[in-house]
Amino acid sequence: MGQEWPQRPTEQPEPHGDPVKRQRWVIGGIVVGVLVLIGVVIWVLLSLLGTRPEAAVSSPSAVPSAGPLPRDAEAKDFQVGDCFESFDANSSKARAVACDTEHSAQLGAVFSYAADESFPGTNALRDKGREVCKDVKLNEAADNYILLQQNVYPSTTSWDRGDRRVDCFIVVDSGNTITEDLLRK
Repeated sequence: MGQEWPQRPTEQPEPHGDPVKRQRWVIGGIVVGVLVLIGVVIWVLLSLLGTRPEAAVSSPSAVPSAGPLPRDAEAKDFQVGDCFESFDANSSKARAVACDTEHSAQLGAVFSYAADESFPGTNALRDKGREVCKDVKLNEAADNYILLQQNVYPSTTSWDRGDRRVDCFIVVDSGNTITEDLLRK
């Protein structure tokens, strides 16, 4: 008889699983990560494209910008109907407030030139501001105040940086004394 060899235990599969399965899980994770990244990029691009100004006059009945009030806003983000506390036409920022609280100005209308247009000159911008303000329709509440129209338009410097807006504000020169929406809906 021959000599018997001691029995060796049989090897069991590793507890971590099959290497092919692991490779599939890694590839699947990479694919999911890439899809999430593509989704984020698309969301960012759509957000940026949605903030481009339109080359048209906004109607006074446009809905004011969404968001909690009060809030500090950049001039490029002002929307028709927004009301502003302690408004300064020379500032690039303003504090937007609810129109039923004390404020000194309300944006009545906006005109935006196309991005590829050349600077039309200060006189042409001033005239465009007057034209834009003629289209603002006020409601009966406006009779309770002494109101002025104030046009804000780009300088040559801000035009070169992409500012193409001509804004018409309805203002009072007596501080934050307006306490209601002045635009006809």
